[in-house]
Amino acid sequence: MIWVSYFMAIMKSPGTSPSNYKPSSGQWKRYCKKCNKYKPPRTHHCKSCNQCILYMDHHCPWTMNCVGFENLPNFMRFLGWVIWGTSYLFIQLVKRIISYYQQSDLPIYLIRKSEMIGVIFFTPLDLFVLISISLLFIRCFINICKGMTQIEIWEWERIDNQFYSNRFWYQIRSNYRKLHNKELPELTTWTNNTIELDNMDNNEEEEQEEQEESNNLVPKNFTIDDIIFPYDLGIWSNIIQALNYPWVWLWPFSKPLNNGISPKISQDYKEDDQLNLPWPPDGNNQEEISVNALNDDELRNIKNYKELRKRLDPKSDLKRNDWTNDYGENLNDFGVDIDADDDNYELVTRSI
Repeated sequence: MIWVSYFMAIMKSPGTSPSNYKPSSGQWKRYCKKCNKYKPPRTHHCKSCNQCILYMDHHCPWTMNCVGFENLPNFMRFLGWVIWGTSYLFIQLVKRIISYYQQSDLPIYLIRKSEMIGVIFFTPLDLFVLISISLLFIRCFINICKGMTQIEIWEWERIDNQFYSNRFWYQIRSNYRKLHNKELPELTTWTNNTIELDNMDNNEEEEQEEQEESNNLVPKNFTIDDIIFPYDLGIWSNIIQALNYPWVWLWPFSKPLNNGISPKISQDYKEDDQLNLPWPPDGNNQEEISVNALNDDELRNIKNYKELRKRLDPKSDLKRNDWTNDYGENLNDFGVDIDADDDNYELVTRSI
């Protein structure tokens, strides 16, 4: 089954955007310059496959194929069978090592040297493969439970890092203005991870004047936890949307439940999202933006250490394509073609 699942992971198409797709109102208008067609949400152009991939997770060098919407179940089955096979082999190798120990008082000529050398060589190698694939499987499965791809996990990390930057909020305010023809309203938090309410000014007009006079564009009473990822449907729904129901997980030809072109939006996002922008909320025309930096006095007034640390991080003002996470990964490392998948998105204010 390992080789069958491996063959399916290689040969199964990850899914590509249809040529007749048109973005609807309120979505990003993302046009691929190499495929010459619009890209649905969560779609990216792969530099190795040279096509736009639906629900792109990453390009896998071991399968020489992208992991995307249609072949994600095949990829997870392949990892699962590898874990099962290497686990079984490791148990047999350990049993053989134990038998060598129990027979240590026997003459050496009774034990085949070629077999012993093979056991000594393959045991650590098998353990290395088992641990590596298990970690990859766990990482992918956790992402599936969150309703995210590896690229979207990277995107969330970027937003978390740039949340307190003026550049990030300049983009959001500009995008909101273009989509809704009005200014971004006052945002409120649903968490306790913010400034104590008792210390806030109760006079809204004075607070607004203070905000206008300051160089700070970041909302005072809004945190990263208040941003809602639109495609997180809950753990169970996320799993079956990506992998189908458990009773077909071992079937080599099972497919995801959704169509990959119009991903389902969570009810929480529909009811509680305050930004009212497509994902990512700052994804429109990320050209070089000149915003006023906070002066020393304004930085000293920031009491939240986490906010201050992120404001002083030089990565907080980088463009999306230039940003890297803590592992040094950027979009290019996931196989995304930066030239074709640039971040100059445009908002669709009416249907095309």
